[in-house]
Amino acid sequence: MTAGTTAQPSTPDILGAALGVREAARHAAQGKGGADAVLTALSALIDHDHASLSRWDPLLRRHVTLAGSYPARTTRYIETRLHDDPAFALIRHTPGTTSWWHDVPAPVRGASTGFQEVLEPLGVQDGVAQCLFSADGRYVGILNVSTTRERCDQPAVRAVLTLLAECLAAVADPLAGHRSPGPGGTGHTCAVLLPDAEGAGETAPVPLSGEPLPGLTEPGSPLVALLRKTAARRTLPATVLVPYRQRMLELHLTRQGDRTVVVCRTVARPAALSPRELEVLAELTQGRTNREIAGRLYVSPRTVATHIEHILAKLDVPNRVAAAGRAVAWGLEPAP
Repeated sequence: MTAGTTAQPSTPDILGAALGVREAARHAAQGKGGADAVLTALSALIDHDHASLSRWDPLLRRHVTLAGSYPARTTRYIETRLHDDPAFALIRHTPGTTSWWHDVPAPVRGASTGFQEVLEPLGVQDGVAQCLFSADGRYVGILNVSTTRERCDQPAVRAVLTLLAECLAAVADPLAGHRSPGPGGTGHTCAVLLPDAEGAGETAPVPLSGEPLPGLTEPGSPLVALLRKTAARRTLPATVLVPYRQRMLELHLTRQGDRTVVVCRTVARPAALSPRELEVLAELTQGRTNREIAGRLYVSPRTVATHIEHILAKLDVPNRVAAAGRAVAWGLEPAP
């Protein structure tokens, strides 16, 4: 369509298109569809020439394109240079986080490499950049839309695009669709992004949300070693319970490309077991003898035997094999 023949969509049409975008975003966030479908649905809301939906990667400190139709040069700019552009700094800190081409002051556009060297050569006349934030305030990505036609920012489109920010953020959020705190939590939840061991070197896990527990962001810590071991030998997603520094940790691991997202929360100890009893029980899952457990926990074999008696009574099981089976069903792992 050309500028002379383009009809402004009606408000019911805009609302219908917005519902289509929301549905596509919901499917993408749940892993039932791709980000491409979100941009396709968006075309019914904004008649655009180019668009991209990008995730902010805290490990690489750059944007990663989930779906897009910009030329390769523009895509490279969005991924590797946009976060340093003065226009981006303005957009990211503007209330509402949605900025249309005409919202950006002329001096900022003049100082912006993105506007001067990337968008204007494409003949862009209008568009929108929508910074995306999670419910807990994390910056998770950006939607960029450009058109060579003038003024696509009619009031109804502006309004619904702002309302769509939450569902679009869920598509970009690395934690969207991951296990959320449920019953049994004791108040501390955090998440980190764990690089693959191969090639990771001394790269530490990167915090995503919450205050990381001690040892969770130290590349050589026993807890990180346990996470890498679990990610390597289990089919993900997987959830494990780990006794750690007098706490019971629930660790939920999910793959995301070439890294692992780890959601960690402290939970109540199951079956009223003491921290030491849980450590002993976790060792039973490995088939270790009392003497082997005693050596690992720095206690006497007699003490281990006493703990096992208490474990069997609390779990109401007849023997250590049955107790180990219960622990395996919980996903209990030995402490690092």
